[in-house]
Amino acid sequence: MKRLEDAVIARLRIKGNIFEIYVDLEKALEIREGKSENVREALVVEEIYKDTRKGERAASELLKEIFGTEDIYEIAKRIIKEGDIQITTEFRRKLIEQKKKQIIETIRKLAIDPRINLPFTPQRIEEMLNQIKVHIDPFKPTETQVNEIIKQLKKKFPIRVEIVYIKVLIPYEHTRAVSLIKRKYKVLNEEWGDKGWLAIIEVPAGMKAEFFSDLGKWTDGQGIGEEIKKK
Repeated sequence: MKRLEDAVIARLRIKGNIFEIYVDLEKALEIREGKSENVREALVVEEIYKDTRKGERAASELLKEIFGTEDIYEIAKRIIKEGDIQITTEFRRKLIEQKKKQIIETIRKLAIDPRINLPFTPQRIEEMLNQIKVHIDPFKPTETQVNEIIKQLKKKFPIRVEIVYIKVLIPYEHTRAVSLIKRKYKVLNEEWGDKGWLAIIEVPAGMKAEFFSDLGKWTDGQGIGEEIKKK
């Protein structure tokens, strides 16, 4: 059961008006990050307020005028996604640190150092982020921020983002490896032939070595992989 004393306030300022709702912090953050659409679970009190401290509810006419609807869940979703969510400074730091780790891991997978044609280490990526004094938004999706951050990194460091294509053959006796590959990597096309599973796999350049390591591990060294140029 959701308790009011555990709730935080999400607030949206729009057209000179303030709208507030009581939300479960973790559920609201999941919606904010695109991991969930379950507004009903996030709302602690099913009311839209002008001022939560005074208990002053927003009039239906005003909601209709500003949001074009009186649907509490539609309005609450917009407040959560576009407004400010009340969190402590300590919790915000924790969220930023978590998001930073996600960003570093994503860049590690996508990018390589063109001088040596190898992926960057997480430590090196963190050093580069610190040098450009990157701003990390704890609420924006990782993928959205990574694109802009890579643009900033390219202005100061040699960095290349590219995709490699690998043709693989997995013998029938190692078909379990097929599901493992599909779970982790993007399969462009596939077919079953006389010798086993044939496929073209799309792999971020920073994960090429990891892919070949997985292929060997999952097939006991029997899988065959060859980098090719996409036609």
